[in-house]
Order: sequence, then structure tokens, then C-alpha cells
Amino acid sequence: MTRRRSAALTEPLLLFYVFVGVGLGTVALPQDTRLAVLWTTLALLTLLRWSREEVKMDLTAPAVGRGALLAGVISLPLLALLPRQLQIFTERLYGTQQVVFLFYQVCFVSAPVEEAFFRGVILEDRGSSMAAGLYAAAVLLIFAPHVPIPVALLIAFAAALMGLVYGYVCEHYGLAAAIACHVVSGLMLQVMPSLIDVLHTLLI
Repeated sequence: MTRRRSAALTEPLLLFYVFVGVGLGTVALPQDTRLAVLWTTLALLTLLRWSREEVKMDLTAPAVGRGALLAGVISLPLLALLPRQLQIFTERLYGTQQVVFLFYQVCFVSAPVEEAFFRGVILEDRGSSMAAGLYAAAVLLIFAPHVPIPVALLIAFAAALMGLVYGYVCEHYGLAAAIACHVVSGLMLQVMPSLIDVLHTLLI
């Protein structure tokens, strides 16, 4: 009985509901503090699940390379076409114009933590479509308080599409490749626009 109850506590949808509860309960916090709380919550929930389930990272150079390459192919045209729009969106969402802080948040915190939970926990139990849908809902929950509702919905839609991409990579090349894909797409679409702007300012 105790074992069943313990397993129920790490059921992926229940873990997601816990995250939603934390998200709703922290809406009034400052943006940077709230983001830290939410990503820490996702990390702890992932570790809780992984303490009961074997984690399959598939950490190989070819797999990681394929994930990173796919992210580059998808992201480069968007970066070339919409650098200013991407910069405005990202700096508004993360509440900072500091490139180093953006780089840290996007590449070392949000991307690995989100992939670990949504692909390493949700996808493994509920499949790619459910993982992409819940990922979009989570992005909406995270960023909706900081942008107009139409913009938040647009971001959630983009997150759903990228969630399908990350899910594809995870299913075909493994979780490590999905993390690499997310890190590279975040670097290209969220960090590079601000970095290009800083370099442009320095060179003029």
C-alpha cells in the first residue's frame, strides 16, 4: 500500500499539477524571483520522478550533434528574419537586457530543466503530443503575467510547435539530444538577438 501511494505521488500528471499550483501561487512575485521558483520546482519534480524511474539519456556525440544541428536549421532563418522582434520578446519575457544573464537563464537553466521534465518525465509516460501540449500550457503559465494575452498565446503556440520538435528528437535520438536541441534553439532565438544588438552598438 505504501509503495502504491509512493508511486502515485510521482505520477507525471500529478507532478505537472503541482507545478501549475506553484505557478498560480507565485503570480504576484517579481518576475526574476518567480522564474527561479518555477524552474527550481520543475527540477525538484523531475528529480523526484527520476528517483523512481530509470533515466535514459542516450548521451552520445552523434545523437547530441543531430539534435543541435536540427535546432540550428530551424532557428537560423527565424534569427535572420526577425532579430529585433525576437530580442524584444525575450528581454520582456525574462525581464532583463543583460546578455550574460539571458545566456545563463536560457542555456543553463530553462532549456535543460524544461526538457528534463517535459521530455524526460511527461513524454516517457504520456507521449510526445501530451508533452508538447503540457509544455505549451507551462510556457503560457510562466510568461502570461508579463506580456499581453495575445502575445502570450502566440508564444504558447510557438512552444507547442517546438515541443513537437523536441519530442521528435527525444524519441529518435534520446533525451540528451533533445536538451541539446533546446539549448541551441534557445541560444539562437533568445540570446543571439540581444548579443547581436550589443555587438552592433559596440562597433558603431
